[in-house]
Amino acid sequence: WAEIGVAARTAAVARSASSALAAAGIPSEVTVGTMHGMKGLEFRCVAVVGVSQRYVPAPSAVTSATDDQRSHDLGIQRERCLLFVACTRARENLVVSWHETPSRLLPT
Repeated sequence: WAEIGVAARTAAVARSASSALAAAGIPSEVTVGTMHGMKGLEFRCVAVVGVSQRYVPAPSAVTSATDDQRSHDLGIQRERCLLFVACTRARENLVVSWHETPSRLLPT
């Protein structure tokens, strides 16, 4: 279990994932945290959860394109890099999930 990591964009989604794991009887050795919190860590298996349009990119992390296109583009790039970092925490297996509409940062 200690070789499994679960990453989410927000702390609220991470808490929800942690609660779901506990309800399913998954031991607390599974590491659950935000994408930022996973930086520098490595796991055999990683689930990146909640990668939906609602959360990724995080609305608070990206300036509106109508306000400042350059800042908007930089914010999108930072969010794309953060998603990449979360996904590369997996050595062997990676699962990316979403609900509702998938994030526009996911390949189609």
